[in-house]
Amino acid sequence: MSLVYVYAIARGDAATPAGLRGLDDGDVRMIREGDLAAFVSEVPESEFAEEPLNAHLADLPWLTPRAVRHQDVNGALAAVCDPLVPLAFGTVFRDGAGVTRMLLERATDLGRRFDALRGKAEWIAVVRRDRAEALAALESESAALRALRSQVEAAPPGRAYLVGRRLEATKRQELRATDATPIAAAVEAFDAAGTGLFRETLVDDATGGMLARFSVLARRDDGPTLEGVRATFD
Repeated sequence: MSLVYVYAIARGDAATPAGLRGLDDGDVRMIREGDLAAFVSEVPESEFAEEPLNAHLADLPWLTPRAVRHQDVNGALAAVCDPLVPLAFGTVFRDGAGVTRMLLERATDLGRRFDALRGKAEWIAVVRRDRAEALAALESESAALRALRSQVEAAPPGRAYLVGRRLEATKRQELRATDATPIAAAVEAFDAAGTGLFRETLVDDATGGMLARFSVLARRDDGPTLEGVRATFD
């Protein structure tokens, strides 16, 4: 059994790039309704029904290549469709009729979004850190961590366990404090470079070192500016 996965929505007169392949290498096609068109492909129900999909969202080896393919499809569509409304990863319908109903129900709202998005494109900006390197820096610079580690080494087993828990809690607190600086710098830089900035919610401990993820709305010809901003964080 298969479901219908939706990548993005465009004007009804848009066209699908030839040979565009989506998730699980499915053929990307269009479902048209009135002045709107949804770009879709078939995906297996066994993986994309609500329950298995929710489980997969915390499984990075499964999620990462599919999220990349989702972005690649929308990147190819953005190159030929202006405006384009990209949808979030995991937008799935039971069948084509469900997609058609969605287009009918959201026609007015999508019309307003098309007006706001014309001539613009969405960029995804991600801030990551290497946990091992960050911890090594903290260990060498944090007097609190050095003191707690010395206490762990000198304490008897029961006491060492309790101090060890304090040590791990302090590491987490200091990592969060350290993370705040690059996140704030990224917000400032991408906010200045784009016309709109949205910070997405992340799932703790399931992000592969990801500290923050942003959707940046910018003019299509501002690509070099955004690339320059990204380079400052590489």
